[in-house]
Amino acid sequence: MIRYLALIPLVFLLAAPVEAQSRREMAARLDAAEARIAQMEARSMAGDPVLMRMDALEQEMRNLRGTIEEMEYENRRLRQELESLQRAVENSARNPARNSGAANAGAGGMPGGSNGRAGGPADLTGGYAVTNPDDPYADERAAATRPLGGASNLAPATGGNMPAGDADTLYGDAESRLLDGDFFGAQEGFQTFLASHPEDARADEAQFWLGETHFINGDYAEAADAYIASLRADGRGSKAPDALVRLASSLSNLDRTNDACTTLGRFSSQFPNAGADARARANREAQRIGCR
Repeated sequence: MIRYLALIPLVFLLAAPVEAQSRREMAARLDAAEARIAQMEARSMAGDPVLMRMDALEQEMRNLRGTIEEMEYENRRLRQELESLQRAVENSARNPARNSGAANAGAGGMPGGSNGRAGGPADLTGGYAVTNPDDPYADERAAATRPLGGASNLAPATGGNMPAGDADTLYGDAESRLLDGDFFGAQEGFQTFLASHPEDARADEAQFWLGETHFINGDYAEAADAYIASLRADGRGSKAPDALVRLASSLSNLDRTNDACTTLGRFSSQFPNAGADARARANREAQRIGCR
């Protein structure tokens, strides 16, 4: 028993160095951790490439989030416009009396009977489709006004509800109806404007928008004739490149694919200075039609 009691002081003497060593190790580890933290802070303040890359990625994510929000907004806006267009077309379909009035307005002054159809391309376009070797659009006009064609867009508008007035009033009223989605009313308005002021500087634009009203309603022969009239009114006007592309679209919808591709093939030479958007539309239409 006395032997064991004599060993107790020895145990404490041996434990003291172990405890001291453990404390030194702990202190060393704390010092190392503090050194690492200080090093990271120094790297952050000095512009560490890794941290800078992380900041750049975070900024890029914020930019992408903003772009996505903008695209969502644009999609909502386009959806609303499409819905508005669909409602306008449905309203027009439910109002046949007004539709027939607009059609009569376009055909009222045509030769060859009350409906303006006399059996040939020249009759279908009120005499404007006479073949002319100097007319660069003679082939397209002939293609657009074959038996699939309808009443002329160039004939005077003798019917309808459009009031007589000066050029600015008539054009402004037709343009307002177009923006409101009243395509038949706009069609009647532009026909009245062209009949009353055929020499107006906006005749090419009026013919283009007249073609758009026909195109929206699926009257592709009438649309093609209006686009040709727009090009003939001012072949270098602001709407001329779009008119050529829409002419090709109309011919394509009339199953005149070769004529449509021939028309688009003239785009680059006819409009060498056309804007990027117009060239892109021409290329997209050529791909859609399947031109080679």
